[in-house]
Formats: sequence, C-alpha cells, structure tokens
Amino acid sequence: MGFINKNSVEKIEKQGNGNPIRGIKSCKTFRKALQTLIGQYYKRGNTELEFHTRGILELYNKYHPEKKAQVEVESWKGKSSFELIQELDKLIIIKYQKPNKDEIAQEIKTEVTREELEALIRTLGRYQQEEEIETKHIAVTFSYFLGLGHTTWKEFFSDRKWHNKLTLMLGALQELGLIEYKGGKTKLLNNNISIQRILPLQN
Repeated sequence: MGFINKNSVEKIEKQGNGNPIRGIKSCKTFRKALQTLIGQYYKRGNTELEFHTRGILELYNKYHPEKKAQVEVESWKGKSSFELIQELDKLIIIKYQKPNKDEIAQEIKTEVTREELEALIRTLGRYQQEEEIETKHIAVTFSYFLGLGHTTWKEFFSDRKWHNKLTLMLGALQELGLIEYKGGKTKLLNNNISIQRILPLQN
C-alpha cells in the first residue's frame, strides 16, 4: 500500500499559492491575459502550451462574442489603443483613437483578411535573415504579393489606406508577441510565423 508524503504535499501547495503565472498581473481582461500568455509561450518556443492556450482563447471568444476593450479615455492625450478580435477567416483590429485630449475617443474597426495576413507573413519570411527589417522594404514586398501595384515606398506611403492598414497589421503582430515593431523597423521574435499563430485553429 502506498503512502502520501506530507512534505511533498505542503511543498506543492506553497508553490501553487506563492507563484502565480507571471507577466499577466497588469492585464485588465481575461482575453488580454490569454493573448499575453500566448505571446510568452511563442517566444519561449513552447508550442504545446501556446496552442493549448489558443484553444482556450478560441473557446472563450465563442462564449463571449461581445469584445469591447475597457478604455480609460481620460488618460489619453492624443494617443490611441486597440484590441484584436481573432476570427477564423479574418483579424479585426479595433482602434480607439482620441486625436486631441478634449475630444471624445472614437472606435475605428479595420478588418484584415486571411489573404492579407498571409501576404504579410510571406513578406516577413523573405527578410527573416535580417536582424531588423525597414518598413519601406516590407511595404513594397507586401504590395507585390497582394498585387496592389505599388513599386516604390513613396507610392505606398502616399496610399493612406494601405499605409495605415499595414501599420495596424504590424502593430497587431507585435501585440500577439510575434514581432517587435518600433521606429519604422521590425524585428522578428521568431522566424516560424504562420497564419495559425494569428487566427484561431480551424476544426
């Protein structure tokens, strides 16, 4: 007959109570906490935990379809914030923008299709050997893969629709912990970026 080691039980209890999951303490929603964990597991290369947490997030989104960010507009001073909604065939970026501190923040929704995401993934893959990728290179290659017709960075930059959309897409990938996007340059945090790491898994 086996027996229970009292010291082992006490040790497990202390570890469980004294060491909560790190890095999500500042998250204000359960969805944000799950997205943060997914990013952490991705950076560490822990594929099993990453996809397990993605499954939990997908289940949570199924039972909580109303996805509104908790916004503290009074603290904004001409800045903006956004939240992501991950669906099977598209990524919805909800941006809350307050151009001036005395104006009311407005919600702006941008839908990014699977095709557009795959074009960006393909673009980043072409430059995966570089330590940092300049946005002007990403833009022209991204346009080429989508057949948008821009041949220079100046042409793409002048197209406000696609320039703004690409900026939002890069910001979304950073939010998911896949890249670091700062100062007009992008750094890949992992070379293995796939559509499954951005949109929920299909059954």
